[in-house]
Amino acid sequence: MKNKQKQIQLRDVQDVIDIIGGRWRGAILASLCDKEKRFNELKRDLGSITPRTLTKELKYLEMNKLVSREVATSSAVTISYSLTKHGKSLEPLIGQIVVWGQKHRKVVLG
Repeated sequence: MKNKQKQIQLRDVQDVIDIIGGRWRGAILASLCDKEKRFNELKRDLGSITPRTLTKELKYLEMNKLVSREVATSSAVTISYSLTKHGKSLEPLIGQIVVWGQKHRKVVLG
């Protein structure tokens, strides 16, 4: 029984890492924690990400119900991205990752 429960927990951890892991997904989600952003704002926040990669990662996060894409048609078409309600549930986790990352950097860099 205990082994089965541990396997479920490990699967849950792997699911989270698969969804928010990778080089860019966590950073995209962290950027969107601040506010809704347009594509170029995200690209500026992330620095060296290519437009193709950003598009691919946004589609992946949208498919996993973490990010929503909104098209507004006024005089010009504008597309903005924001966290969904489900995506916002990651904000405390992202905050803890930031804190841990700062501590880890101090440990590694001395």
